[in-house]
Amino acid sequence: MTNRLEALLNLLSKSPKDSFIQYGIALEYVAKKDNVNAEKYFQALLESDPNYVPAYMQYAILKSNLNEIEAAKQLFSKGIIKAREAGDKRTASEMEEFLDEL
Repeated sequence: MTNRLEALLNLLSKSPKDSFIQYGIALEYVAKKDNVNAEKYFQALLESDPNYVPAYMQYAILKSNLNEIEAAKQLFSKGIIKAREAGDKRTASEMEEFLDEL
């Protein structure tokens, strides 16, 4: 385990509902190519905080890279809706571009 990942896991043990920490852990696992744990943290994050827009994009990109295209499309679609609801036009537009490429 990397020092950063260990630090994030330690922080999560103190603040288990912190979406930003969960997101950071998922990204660390993506960087390590540990897709199983990355998915676990993305799923947990989106279950506990379904309005955490960045997670939709990164999780969809992971699914796309794993050639799970339908799952990626669903995540992008949900993420676009959440981004629009949050007034985040830029992220919604980015996800629309990714979705169009699939």
